Amino acid sequence: MLPQQHLSRWSWRALGAACSVGCAGAVIACGDASSLAVWDGVVRDSAGIEIIENFGTPLWREGEPWTFTEVLRIGVVEGDSLYEFGRITGMAVLSDRRVVVADAMSHNLRFFSVDGVCEQTVGMQGRGPGEFGDGFLGLLHGPGDTLLVRDVANGQMHTIAPDGTILGSFSTSADEGYYSAGWDDDVATGRLVSSLVPLQLPNQPPTDTFDIVLARDVHGAVLDTVARVPTSARFSSAGEATLRHYYRGSPDFDLCGEGIVSGRSDDYRLLWSGPGGNVSRIITMPWEPLSMTDADHSIIEDRIDEMLQQYQVPLARANEFKATLRFESTYPAYRRLVCGPSTTVLVQHVRPVRDLTKDERKDLPTYMTGLPGTVEWDVFDRTGRYLGIAAIPGTDWVAGWRNPRFVRDHTSGTWYAYSVWSDTLDVEYVVAWQLEGNMPE
Repeated sequence: MLPQQHLSRWSWRALGAACSVGCAGAVIACGDASSLAVWDGVVRDSAGIEIIENFGTPLWREGEPWTFTEVLRIGVVEGDSLYEFGRITGMAVLSDRRVVVADAMSHNLRFFSVDGVCEQTVGMQGRGPGEFGDGFLGLLHGPGDTLLVRDVANGQMHTIAPDGTILGSFSTSADEGYYSAGWDDDVATGRLVSSLVPLQLPNQPPTDTFDIVLARDVHGAVLDTVARVPTSARFSSAGEATLRHYYRGSPDFDLCGEGIVSGRSDDYRLLWSGPGGNVSRIITMPWEPLSMTDADHSIIEDRIDEMLQQYQVPLARANEFKATLRFESTYPAYRRLVCGPSTTVLVQHVRPVRDLTKDERKDLPTYMTGLPGTVEWDVFDRTGRYLGIAAIPGTDWVAGWRNPRFVRDHTSGTWYAYSVWSDTLDVEYVVAWQLEGNMPE
């Protein structure tokens, strides 16, 4: 039986499937003439943009959805320090399937063979050459297996060769009127991008109404603007107070082949843009909003109380801060989107806060984008047709970076998913799963 939060989605899709019979457009069958899997969607054109309307009947038949078999695990509860992780904040898989892990607590990178043997470490704590600051260490996989380490504390990006040689560093300070929201890479092509979000100062209009996604080279130089995504108004003004909104829909994107897929999570509408940044396809899926309840509000407020007490905020100031909290009436349509194997698009289901266990609630982020997700992801093929749901291990977490990274072995053609996984003791591992099932090529 499907979880309760998914029943409404499926009933909504079933209604759309029934209605699609009378819709104008193309209805496309999948597979040979004996196949029972028929796509129930509609394709139409709008000013030269292809609109792909899905209504929810999966193209995957029984036995075709992806399954994941664990084939590698790196990490130990205790023992050799080379295999003990303090806090994994980044991971990259090189073209030869070596794994590189960024450990923010150890202030280093560790290089592992395809079989999980630690070959070398790079970096140490500090602010000088070859040193990483305290806090988050992002890790990007650039062209030619060049690595970029985003050192947030030092405000720098370090460029590192695939053999571990440090090639240099550059500043990650954003342009005037914007702040740097993050960087992203494409595992298959090595493309690198950064996103800039317009500043929203109290009682002043925002610098811009769009987030800007910029293509970069390994030295930080801007190559092109590849997308502009409507920004999220997570803050609003009420007199002199700045209100904080949980959980408003937010912009999201991922590089996909030569293009980019983007959207705002307050609507199930994905935009596929080509290399020039022009939207060529829009993928839609009906969804029924999931209510945010008083129970959700209470859990979030409890976590914020813990945070305020941890930092010993005076009671009066704490009450002032809590008075600025605002909650949305419903959750977003989805948590994250990523590009998957064979240029598929994967969209992660939302997990309501009230469904978290007591232990998981302790790790619930107090920032406004710390929305939990489930292991279930909707999968669309490269043309935008809905294939079904894939349950991806290691992605049902409430804090930190847990997106899967999909890598293909070019010799065997086999696809693998790499992710960071935590056990019941909060010990972190890097785990690789082999994919089996129907893979659109």
